[in-house]
Amino acid sequence: MRTLILACLLFHSAFGQSPLPRGEVVPRVACRAEPNFSYALYVPSGYREDHTWPVLFGFSPGGSGEEPVRLFQKAAERFGWIVAGSNDARNGPLRPALEASEALWKDVQSRFKVDPRRSCAVGFSGGARMALRLALRHPKSFAGVISFGAFGTGDGLLTGLGHLHFFLACGQEDFNHWELLEGREELLSRKWKAMADRFEGGHQWPPEEMAATALAFVQLGANREGLSPADPALESEFRQGLLKAARKSGETLLGLRRWQELARIFPDAPEGRAALLAGAAVAEELRLERHYGQASRELSGMPRDRQYLAELKHYIGLLKKAAPPEKLMLRRLLGGPILEYQIALGEALEKKSWERLLALSTSLAALDERVGWPSIYAAAALVQLGRPDEALPHLKAARDRGYRKSERIRELPELRPLHGREDFEALLREMKGEPPREFRPLP
Repeated sequence: MRTLILACLLFHSAFGQSPLPRGEVVPRVACRAEPNFSYALYVPSGYREDHTWPVLFGFSPGGSGEEPVRLFQKAAERFGWIVAGSNDARNGPLRPALEASEALWKDVQSRFKVDPRRSCAVGFSGGARMALRLALRHPKSFAGVISFGAFGTGDGLLTGLGHLHFFLACGQEDFNHWELLEGREELLSRKWKAMADRFEGGHQWPPEEMAATALAFVQLGANREGLSPADPALESEFRQGLLKAARKSGETLLGLRRWQELARIFPDAPEGRAALLAGAAVAEELRLERHYGQASRELSGMPRDRQYLAELKHYIGLLKKAAPPEKLMLRRLLGGPILEYQIALGEALEKKSWERLLALSTSLAALDERVGWPSIYAAAALVQLGRPDEALPHLKAARDRGYRKSERIRELPELRPLHGREDFEALLREMKGEPPREFRPLP
């Protein structure tokens, strides 16, 4: 009984006045030495003070620590990991982000008994680069790096990290696809431990299942190296997961690469050896990938002038008539410019630069015909420029592309001059799915 009380007191003192809860996400924990920095936290329900624990340090490009913490919550509970996501390290100036990541590192080390050989860093986009930098700063305390949507290998960012397990993944339409592809090839050329995969979508965090696969890959590496107990069930489950994913992908370039990963990670696996022989369709997909990879590099190096816009329009024209394999490559190619336009659009809206907002939003609408929200901002710009009649066709275009957030449109202050117009109100009712009815303005 005295031992139990002592353990409780130790847990209480380790966290200060109020122990942090286990088995649930804590959105904000202030760093005790530097309270201007904070992080989101998940402590597994089985946490004990007399045991060391691996920590997953997470980074989001927007400084949202909850994003990686919630994404890995279930996997962390299963494997017994603490997850800590920085609320301050974000895209922008490097020094403040480095200071925030170091404050996170120090505070977690002071609060928990961290396993010095098994921790891991994870991030998405700019956060992936920050994860790599933290591992580079404390290489002997890390077992792996999980990178989603980015993987920079320049400026000595891999120096001294040959003992790590690297998991790289991005969306099938991610404009950083080629960056991760080159990163994987670099890691394998060094004979380092690495795995790469893809998921449906663009430049975004992966689904929870792939996050679990990533952490399982690092956990499996620790098991094989004797850093944690062997787990035959995990070995079998992981192998079967790779096999299922490879079969599901069919005769595609992604399928070929999944078979390759299975053969590398499980050299004794007899399944699907014949699938490693690429057919004509896979060879063509590989040719397209190389071609559009080169086009992406050339496009990113061009000045943002009329010639650049002409190139984008050329690729948009190809997109409209391309077969599925080429369409996928084109969406990867156009993803970078789309993000550039999104950032510039936000800046134009903030500065009330209506002519620029109109130009950017119409260009963005042309670049990605699957989304309707750029047309909303085109309408807002036209209203503010004193051309409300021209705004309605853009709102209708947004509706035709599937945009249904009528309340969001009504809340935009830039569109308030349209309130009460029969055509505007009728359009909002259509978006809400209400049947058309006679419009009667208020007296």
